[in-house]
Amino acid sequence: MAARPHPVPLTADADLIAAFEVLGQKWSGIILHTLATRPARYGELSAAIARISTKMLADRLRELVGAGLVTHTQLPPGPATYALTADGRSLLPALEQIRCWSRQRSHPPCDASRKATPVSARTLPEATFARTVMGSGPGLALAHGAGSSITGTYGPILDGLAAHHTVVGVDYPGSGSTPRSTTPLALDDLADQLVAAAVAEGLETFALHGYSLGGPVAIRAAARHPERVTALVLTATFPHRDNRLVLALPVWRKLAESGDRELLAEYLTMMALGADALEARPDEQLQQAMAFTAASVAEGTPEHAEPAPRIDVRDDLPGIQAPTLVISTTQDWFTSTRLHRQLAETIPNARLAEIATGHLPMVERPEEWRQLITDFLKQHGA
Repeated sequence: MAARPHPVPLTADADLIAAFEVLGQKWSGIILHTLATRPARYGELSAAIARISTKMLADRLRELVGAGLVTHTQLPPGPATYALTADGRSLLPALEQIRCWSRQRSHPPCDASRKATPVSARTLPEATFARTVMGSGPGLALAHGAGSSITGTYGPILDGLAAHHTVVGVDYPGSGSTPRSTTPLALDDLADQLVAAAVAEGLETFALHGYSLGGPVAIRAAARHPERVTALVLTATFPHRDNRLVLALPVWRKLAESGDRELLAEYLTMMALGADALEARPDEQLQQAMAFTAASVAEGTPEHAEPAPRIDVRDDLPGIQAPTLVISTTQDWFTSTRLHRQLAETIPNARLAEIATGHLPMVERPEEWRQLITDFLKQHGA
């Protein structure tokens, strides 16, 4: 009589045991999947997950923070913000597989091979802003400064950026060929238009660069569309207003509304050039610089200056997942180095670089500025 085979011994997998000690808790996976969209405050999570009790939500968030899957950041004066860590985001493909399995039980099969992050992708508007498109290679979307345009902000370095990238930049209303807006500009709209323009040009993913006002635009774009952003570079910009901006921006706006371009140019030249560059220019060059500034002021400058004092992207910063470089203009009289450092210290794993210019690196040290940008993008394959 043949011997009966011994059954294969059963062993519970230790890695799965460790994983389900966290994910096996009710609501943990739902919280992680909900945070895939963007960082959120406790109240927002409570509203989004309607059936969870406040105590259960607090307990699960505490466990997920302890497990290193979620971060918990307090940004005064607002309430705490929760965001996925890199480990938390790496779980999203597995959660998407589970979501598809559940859906298959009562619906036609869904595509579980897709990336996890598109479940959080927002619907994009039609790309209506005038745009500049140059070069080839990995995508790079550009957000310009207030009172300027893509060519006004990036003109001296556009060819250098386009040498290795497909560059897409949009002109805000009242800049370039984009008509002025009849309603106040909204940060979300500017961010979505930037992303929509890049996608319309065939870029599914791309790096972002934001200069001055374009910094919050790029930050908001990275927060609202994280699945598309491969890297983020921020120059001479700010996460929120400080007292210097509170004082400087209304003067700028009033001068722009007055129509006195010469007086506006005098103010901007004084404020935007660094001390070294300002003192190095003889009177004739200074007059030429002011004449050029007066001639290049965007018609939509008053509308650009209006939202800047009320912009606040501090809640977006802890959730930025893309590699980030903050370029601090160390002689800047518009946006202070304190604000630059705040960006670098709050965005996870951001790097800070300094350039000895005022608010206009494209005027004072364009090649050094371009090199900082392209070296960082190359380093991160973006």
